[in-house]
Amino acid sequence: MNKRKLMLGGLLAMIVISSFLYTPVLGDSHEDEDEDDDGISDHEEDENRRKVEIEISDNEVQIESSLETDGISNEFDVKIKTEDEGLKIKFEFEVDNETLETEIEYKILVSEIIEFIDTSADGFYNDSVDQEIQVLKLDEFKPIVYTTEVISNDTVHIFSVETVDGVFSATMYVTTEFTVVNDVIIAPNQLKVDFGIHNFNYTEPDSVLALKIKLESEMEVDYENDDETEDEEDGRASDEQEVEIVAGDYIGFFSWIETAMVDGVEQVVKATPIETSEGENKMYLSYPRGTEIIHDPKVGIANIIQTPTSAVGSSEILIISAVAILTVTGLTVLFRKKSKR
Repeated sequence: MNKRKLMLGGLLAMIVISSFLYTPVLGDSHEDEDEDDDGISDHEEDENRRKVEIEISDNEVQIESSLETDGISNEFDVKIKTEDEGLKIKFEFEVDNETLETEIEYKILVSEIIEFIDTSADGFYNDSVDQEIQVLKLDEFKPIVYTTEVISNDTVHIFSVETVDGVFSATMYVTTEFTVVNDVIIAPNQLKVDFGIHNFNYTEPDSVLALKIKLESEMEVDYENDDETEDEEDGRASDEQEVEIVAGDYIGFFSWIETAMVDGVEQVVKATPIETSEGENKMYLSYPRGTEIIHDPKVGIANIIQTPTSAVGSSEILIISAVAILTVTGLTVLFRKKSKR
């Protein structure tokens, strides 16, 4: 009898130990490898790698970025256009469930640089309080320049826009996977933008500048200010703010880093909350005075980054547990029958 108990106990111990050993063997599948050393695992990059197609003319760029997962494809289209109203970035996200359906659409319009006296001394541009000195409308642009650069085996698509007078510029980046550009991680669900203000002709000795941003949509959307972005939540960025554009279950965003490089020095950017006035949804990014101001916002769609599933999921764990339980139960019954004999 004692011998049988020892055998049963030994078998039980072997099953339990085997189940623990099984998990790390499957789990050790190089999921944490990061060949390009960008802080994102190769597994996560593989699951989020997108196909990018480009069409371009002198004043317009059409970007199509798509990804298919489990037979369902999602696609975002970005249209960059220079016109007499300013620089317009139109973002549209679609999901293909048998028929391609637009889930969210919105536009970002960069239209004016405003020189003002910060009367309230709070760093924000408030058009009802602060003294407006001059408004430079962004209405004449040089042809868009398109280039590509290979960074860590990823092709980065780069679009450069500049006003005829050279005062305002925007450089925009799209990638097929997570890629580090100028020390910033660009995710494949977004368009990275570098705004530049160069050699602005100040007319007052103590004035500063603000960039007017308008947000528009042909859909019913809500605009919400948020102090934490998706990139911050996922550990890819820090010190960001954003405006969320919400349409049902889908969220677009216009985000920005809370600092800018002003004459080579990192300084705080003040952003007014999004407001609706005179039929416009507008906000202002306000900068300290400087000759060279560089700031980098992003435009994109949230909550579509795929999180890699572990090689051993809940189903495998349940199977292991079930086999162990059934085996132990069967052995127990067998030994009891034998002991009765």
